[in-house]
Amino acid sequence: MSQTTPPLDYGCTPWLMSSQKAADLYGVGVKLWRKEDLKDIEHQLSNSYTLKQFTVRRIDGSTIEILNPFFQVQKPIWKPYVEFQNYWHLVNTEPLGPPETYLCSYLIEWINETEESFSRELITKPLKVFDYKTALWRNSEACQRFISLVNGLVGARTVKKVLCFGLGDVCRAVPEWIKQDHGSWKKEMDVEEVTSRVIQHVMALTTAEICKGDGSVQLLTQDPDYSKATRNILSRKGLKVVGIHGAEGFAEIDEEKIVISPFTAAPVKQIIADLGRPVLILCTGPGTFNYKA
Repeated sequence: MSQTTPPLDYGCTPWLMSSQKAADLYGVGVKLWRKEDLKDIEHQLSNSYTLKQFTVRRIDGSTIEILNPFFQVQKPIWKPYVEFQNYWHLVNTEPLGPPETYLCSYLIEWINETEESFSRELITKPLKVFDYKTALWRNSEACQRFISLVNGLVGARTVKKVLCFGLGDVCRAVPEWIKQDHGSWKKEMDVEEVTSRVIQHVMALTTAEICKGDGSVQLLTQDPDYSKATRNILSRKGLKVVGIHGAEGFAEIDEEKIVISPFTAAPVKQIIADLGRPVLILCTGPGTFNYKA
């Protein structure tokens, strides 16, 4: 008498099931990111010394707990930051983590800061460099064209804040290993390396000045890679640094903001689609906002 074998679950992997669920949820309008989640995870990471574990919300509304490896560590050499998982990661790229994380649109990662402490020098007189590059920008034809462009695009719409993402550090010199590979590195070359980042911040200042009218426009900037020296300079120049762990700034997005985002690891356009419709988005092109890759 022949025996029948039960059906095989070959191919029924957690990843296949999760990717289908993510696509189904997105298809019915479930948002991948919510402002309250971004504020919450930023708050958790800011208080990581006192937290044994972190709570991460998945897109289906459930939550997972992730152990904090540096709970009450006095001088951790690792800094936590938020790493975003864009739509394509959820439906088309099998994650490296455990199945419980497959429906997470953001996760917690860690960056080692020992290089920052021992091998990353600052450029010579970074504040003076910032002021010099600012003067060059304000006296340039490019600045005048930029002012005209922004004025034309914004028109009479109200702008209350300018939000910047990933503008880069304006104080750090090039890593020592790059200088050694170059063979004939000069200190002035360090200044050239930060010039584009300085100009990006000055463009943000210019944008706020264009939009303020008779009132005031707050300028917020987020980049987890900012050094302490850069945060100090930006504060002196009127830029408020937010989201040092990479999430809080996105919670500010709405219909009365301008977003400046030249180079970011986060899927900015997808996040914007869930959170609001800014007055204007200034970027380097569609590739900035993560296609399928």
